[in-house]
Amino acid sequence: MKDRRKAEFVENCDYFFENNTGSELGTSLYLDFFGYEHCLPRHSYGPHIRNNFVIHIVIDGKGVLEKKGRQWQIRKGQMFILFPDEETTYEADKDAPWYYCWIGFHGDMAQKLAVAMGFTDETPVVTFSQIERAEQIVKDMLSNKKLTLDGQMKRSAGMYILLSDMIAAHEVEASGDSPVGYISYAQYAARYINNHFYEKIRIQDLAKHIGISRSYLVKLMKQEIGMSPQEYLIETRMRKASDLLGRSNDPVRSVAAECGYDDALAFSKVFKSRFGLNPSEYRHAHMTRKEAGRQDISAEEMEEDSHKEQD
Repeated sequence: MKDRRKAEFVENCDYFFENNTGSELGTSLYLDFFGYEHCLPRHSYGPHIRNNFVIHIVIDGKGVLEKKGRQWQIRKGQMFILFPDEETTYEADKDAPWYYCWIGFHGDMAQKLAVAMGFTDETPVVTFSQIERAEQIVKDMLSNKKLTLDGQMKRSAGMYILLSDMIAAHEVEASGDSPVGYISYAQYAARYINNHFYEKIRIQDLAKHIGISRSYLVKLMKQEIGMSPQEYLIETRMRKASDLLGRSNDPVRSVAAECGYDDALAFSKVFKSRFGLNPSEYRHAHMTRKEAGRQDISAEEMEEDSHKEQD
């Protein structure tokens, strides 16, 4: 059983200890170790006192953190911190054990960064939705194990990216609105769609471009804008299409292309679903109303009128 446990542990985890012997990189923040592990049921560590800051990002499963007589239940989409010079114990669940990645660091900046992420002595657990990205960053760091200066710099770069993601996520979570000089992920995505709606946009690629997971981007845009990225993209394209149909004689296929659709038939189906009329019918109705003197008819009025006609 002991040999089996050892084999399973080695197969399901990876880690690296950084050899910090000085200040070669001239920084006030030092990477100590990092890794990931698919924990065995009831895997535990502690009671133990550390001399560095350690953050665990829970990618899946659940477990318990205990310190100073208190317990915190921790599950997927959360992360917990172990502060230096305090005794802690943590244990994976017996039925759904943790799969987490971790990073340990120390230095003059460490405490300030921990606070910027939302961690305090009373709040050692915070939410963090970018778990897939965190997992990939740690695995990228693990792919650079060379004990050379360039290897050390690559690992340190990964640490800074991961910690900055944690800080940015807390800023969004804490403020609701964007801090001064800061644009939220949802606002950035909306601006990108507004400027590139005529291109082939895949939400997965947009999320990757921003640096977050697709599911997290969907969540943020629904919270802040009231619709998913895909819904916002379609809405933006349809508004542009209604404008083009109302003020030009361009063929429907040309309007479709200008709005990001290669297939005019697919464009027409989406347009009719949105406005109740196909593009040609919409244009005819718009021109009829213009000739009747209603020069300022809007897309909203057209949509309302189309519903009345259907009734």
